[in-house]
Amino acid sequence: MVLKVNSLEELFEIYELVKVTNMPIYLVHDAGHTEIPKSTVTCLGIGPDEDEKIDKITQELKLLK
Repeated sequence: MVLKVNSLEELFEIYELVKVTNMPIYLVHDAGHTEIPKSTVTCLGIGPDEDEKIDKITQELKLLK
């Protein structure tokens, strides 16, 4: 499932919330081979873990269309 945030600031807020739970987490940095500058944070991977744990943090986010 891919969810959308409204800003990089919101992504980092979610990152900090997940970090204290000890769930697996990964910040993705773009390689810079296309239009996005190298090392730009483009997304956040959360899990694997129980759906309920992840949903507590991401339940307000909308699906990326």
